[in-house]
Amino acid sequence: MTAYNVKVNGRSHSIDVLPDTPLLWVLRDSLGLSGTKFGCGIAMCGACTVYLDGKPLRSCSFPVSAVGDREVTTIEGLSGREAAAVEPSGQEALVECENRDCLTAVRFPRTSRSAAR
Repeated sequence: MTAYNVKVNGRSHSIDVLPDTPLLWVLRDSLGLSGTKFGCGIAMCGACTVYLDGKPLRSCSFPVSAVGDREVTTIEGLSGREAAAVEPSGQEALVECENRDCLTAVRFPRTSRSAAR
């Protein structure tokens, strides 16, 4: 086991895990953040998507040892334009959702039918 300091949603956390532990399991098991979901386990479905320094990242295949001093943002920590892309009360729904594309959908806000015409 190795000690790491990770910055998640604006807060620093000290954890003690194996270097190859996927970031997904650090978020869920070590930090108790259940919004990031396990889907396929091979970084294809998007259920495990988080932001690393503002860029989407599939956390199921990214080892915690590679995070370094970069900032991780999960669905629980969205704010600004990312949070605005989620419909009202949609953030809470996405945290609870079991859909494989929870956080991936944040990049593609739904538009009303009248706005799409």
